[in-house]
Amino acid sequence: MKKSLLILFLVCFTMLHLSAQIVKTIDSAKVYSTKLANVDLKNGSVKFLIRGGIVSSYVKGQEVFEAKYGIAYYSFGCVMPVNISINDYNKVVASFMDRKYGRDWRKEVRSDIQGI
Repeated sequence: MKKSLLILFLVCFTMLHLSAQIVKTIDSAKVYSTKLANVDLKNGSVKFLIRGGIVSSYVKGQEVFEAKYGIAYYSFGCVMPVNISINDYNKVVASFMDRKYGRDWRKEVRSDIQGI
């Protein structure tokens, strides 16, 4: 009896151990957004993404910032694509801006830019 219980225990333990797998989750929106930002930067299409509302918001003086730094603000409006992470995209662009202009541009950027 003890021997059969021991064998049953070993079989169950072995089956459990063999079927257990480490699952590594991947945030596909983060990966896609990071790649997209790098492609856009390489193509000279520098922009900050903005989560908008029904009506796109305009901040007085934003065109001065855009002209000075050669960057555009892009608002998605009320329909946001599910495969893009604004925070991750903007982090890549902010890192590029830091390397190119230092950190002073951060004092002039719109306050509603997420991820910087």
